[in-house]
Amino acid sequence: MKILHTSDWHLGRIFNQQSLLEDQAHILQQIIACAVAEQVDVVIVAGDVYDRALPPAEAVTLLDRTLNTLISEHQIPVVMISGNHDAAKRLGFGANLLKHSGLHLFTSFEQLLTPVTLTTDTGELVIWGIPYCDPEHVNDFYGVKTTDHQSAQEHVTNLLKQHLANHPNQQATHVVVSHSFIAGASVSDSERPLSIGGAECVDANLFKDFHYTALGHLHQAQYRGYQHVRYSGSPLKYSFSEVNHKKSVTLVEFTADQQADISQYPLKPLRDVRIIEGAFAEILEQGKNDPYHQDYVQVKLTDKEALLDPMARLRQVYPNILDLTKRVLERSDSEVVKVHSKEQLARTELDIIDDFFHAMTDDHLSAEQRQVLNDVVQDVLNKQKEL
Repeated sequence: MKILHTSDWHLGRIFNQQSLLEDQAHILQQIIACAVAEQVDVVIVAGDVYDRALPPAEAVTLLDRTLNTLISEHQIPVVMISGNHDAAKRLGFGANLLKHSGLHLFTSFEQLLTPVTLTTDTGELVIWGIPYCDPEHVNDFYGVKTTDHQSAQEHVTNLLKQHLANHPNQQATHVVVSHSFIAGASVSDSERPLSIGGAECVDANLFKDFHYTALGHLHQAQYRGYQHVRYSGSPLKYSFSEVNHKKSVTLVEFTADQQADISQYPLKPLRDVRIIEGAFAEILEQGKNDPYHQDYVQVKLTDKEALLDPMARLRQVYPNILDLTKRVLERSDSEVVKVHSKEQLARTELDIIDDFFHAMTDDHLSAEQRQVLNDVVQDVLNKQKEL
């Protein structure tokens, strides 16, 4: 039996004011082609199907077209879970009806203990889905008091493992799909933190009892702890921090003894994401003969002197330039121009509030103040998801 593991499609993504819908349509065609050519038994999407809770209509149309091609035209079932970018209730609309057509959605904890069971030529494939474990939703549904993503994920996964141990078919191949942050994994700028003011990392040991764990959330393909506990990564580069990623989807074929034989199926984007660094005049000249001048580029200029309208002039050779910066230059042997890097600007809400509080009072937030603010911020974020 064979599965195609994908995640983090982020349909409707805007990258530096540039819509990526055309690029996403192009890459989804490759995912469909892979699924058909490899004759997979199921396609998995491990969360963050959309980029935001209220996706644009064009993104919904693209998803509809993709699912129709996979399920109706090629009879390949699809299993999806909701991620932290998705509005779970919206994504899960019609789930009970859609499962009869081949689309299986895990967007609520009511579905947690009812896995998808597929009968293949070589045996039975059982797929368990864990929708994104928002602590508030976990607490409401199970009547517990988890405080962060880590404890919420651990509670739900341990409950699922108990049912796995009691499943009537222990000879089946069991796969779990989860949208979570495994401790020690590599991150990028385009991933939204799973928790505010609390722990978000979970241990890979949570998933070791399954024959394969299809993870979503992190955009770089990787495994953590065990070869079969794996992120497929996003199918496209969604930030300049991902410039060196090799985007792919993950093919998993199970051997007779239920071992996962894992390989990567490379994807070729319509436009790549690149960083170009150098002098302004050199980059202008280079762009005239660059066969990939349509790529999404960030230009880092090394020029010291002022330049007249450099963005407009660069756009003549690189029409999809999305960002223009000047490289940080040293002022003296020890003094360096201080800038806020993207990593610094990508801090949590509480860290930003603490910076402001410190600037105003010379004190930092106390533990009690951080907890109160964390509750307020989390409540605002939860209400935004429900809109």
